[in-house]
Amino acid sequence: LETRDLDPFAHMRASHSRARPEGFGLGRFLAPEMLGWVSFCACAMCELIAGQVYGFGLFSDVLRREHGLNLSQANVESVALSENLGQYARFLAGPVFDYYGAKATMRIGFLLNAAGYLAIYAAASLAGAGDTEAEGWRAPTTLLCIFAAMYGQGAGWVETAAISTAVKNFPEEAVGLLKTFFGIASAVGATAFAAAFAPSRVALLLAFGLLPLVVGLPITCLVGGSEMAKGKDKPSLHEPWKAAYGVTFMLALVLTGHGFVASTTSLLRPYEEHRVPNMVVFGIVLGLLAVLPTLPRHVVGDAGSSVKQSRSPPIVVADCGFKETLRSRNFWCLLFSLAAGEGAGLMVLNNMGQLVKALDGGNSDLQPVCVSAFSVSNALGRLCMGQLAVSAKLRRRQLLAGVLFLTSIAYSVFASADGRIALLVAMPVLGFLYGCLWSLQPLMAVELFGKKEYGSKYAALSLAAFVGAAPLCRIIVPLFYDAYADSKGWCVGAHCFRGSLFAAGLQCVVGMFLAVCLDDTARWQKVPQDETPVASSSEAIPQGYTTSPKASQIPPLPATSTEDGL
Repeated sequence: LETRDLDPFAHMRASHSRARPEGFGLGRFLAPEMLGWVSFCACAMCELIAGQVYGFGLFSDVLRREHGLNLSQANVESVALSENLGQYARFLAGPVFDYYGAKATMRIGFLLNAAGYLAIYAAASLAGAGDTEAEGWRAPTTLLCIFAAMYGQGAGWVETAAISTAVKNFPEEAVGLLKTFFGIASAVGATAFAAAFAPSRVALLLAFGLLPLVVGLPITCLVGGSEMAKGKDKPSLHEPWKAAYGVTFMLALVLTGHGFVASTTSLLRPYEEHRVPNMVVFGIVLGLLAVLPTLPRHVVGDAGSSVKQSRSPPIVVADCGFKETLRSRNFWCLLFSLAAGEGAGLMVLNNMGQLVKALDGGNSDLQPVCVSAFSVSNALGRLCMGQLAVSAKLRRRQLLAGVLFLTSIAYSVFASADGRIALLVAMPVLGFLYGCLWSLQPLMAVELFGKKEYGSKYAALSLAAFVGAAPLCRIIVPLFYDAYADSKGWCVGAHCFRGSLFAAGLQCVVGMFLAVCLDDTARWQKVPQDETPVASSSEAIPQGYTTSPKASQIPPLPATSTEDGL
């Protein structure tokens, strides 16, 4: 195949070729094979910015402040659910990516993301303008829900564009890495809060609003078609994926160490009194991120050898269109099984502020620590599962069922515990299992439905998290929390969330059974070398493998062209 046939951005560049001189942009300064790595690093930075959507627990107390917006717990849940709905109901993001590419999708996402954060910042500032409850204008809850849905929707658009770009242009290892950056983002945000903004959570909101405009939009210029397309070997460029996993793991360790020291000693807290050590840690985080673009120049070895030896046999399935995917039983089983685990994790994230106060005797000092611990372990789960799903012999539906089973046990044990120790032990475990689900999601979408119109498929599957979180956050949590709340609407004690955590565990059991029902028989199966394999898609079939009879009955796809960008 020619390079242009593997490049989803070929039709976009062709349409603008007359307006741009040849060699315009980074191609004038970088070798062609380096452009792919630059594009990957740009996607990773975009994931870090969009992933601040997981930091709702860092500023949720602003919404409940008595001399401010003064929302009840039920109203805070409504705002959090609106953010989740905006983030995961990203139906338009998929078609926009499929037809207009990653840059357009990301830019729309960053504009929505910034507008939502800045609107909530303005509402919180106006509501807290006075010193008494009667002063200051309080935005209606409905308006706050709209603002939250805006910044959530923007994050969803950016994430859809980044993951879809990775699936189309990079090896499967890149998908796990990008999902890791999205998951670790809130831990980076918590470190930035400790270093620069504490104790003002309103100032953190302002930073969240400016970041997409000042940093996000310029970075999108580096995202584009990749020369590191799957199936191509570039002997002049050593694939740096293994080194990237190492850098990401070191980043997670630094953030974990920061959270551990902050939770067990007074060396970093109160943050406003220990600004310098927190700034040093944040500087180390930024330094590790700056290493990523330089990795191809420092990795030694044969191109791709370390990665390809660990990969499982290739998987080729029918390349279903979006409408065909929606009509399949597999899609709905996968959607609701993911919804069970991801919805339970979102319940914890959305209620982190209230959960910390309830289990820590009314104190909120551990709130940034718990957000950071959940986020870092979430990232480690994505990192580990991303590598395991690519190299392991276990079927991915078996991995999904196993993760959901362990998640149900973890929530049940957490529901039976109490106190600060329970918080510090439970957050890493729950975060790790939650992250495993997010790495499996894009890989299973490719395995079961193929790459055709992938942006639309991935955007539709992303609704799973909201589907699972809605009944827990809107019905279950307020039911138990308000039953034990005091006159001011606050609840302290393990009983505040015990019923909700047990309900989350039960939901994961249902998801486990749905995962077992997934049909993945279209995988490659080993056959004798003298038999002729039959193709079910336009991809080349490696010697010694064929599809199942069910997959081989599917007619071949029409030949691709430069115009459709496949």
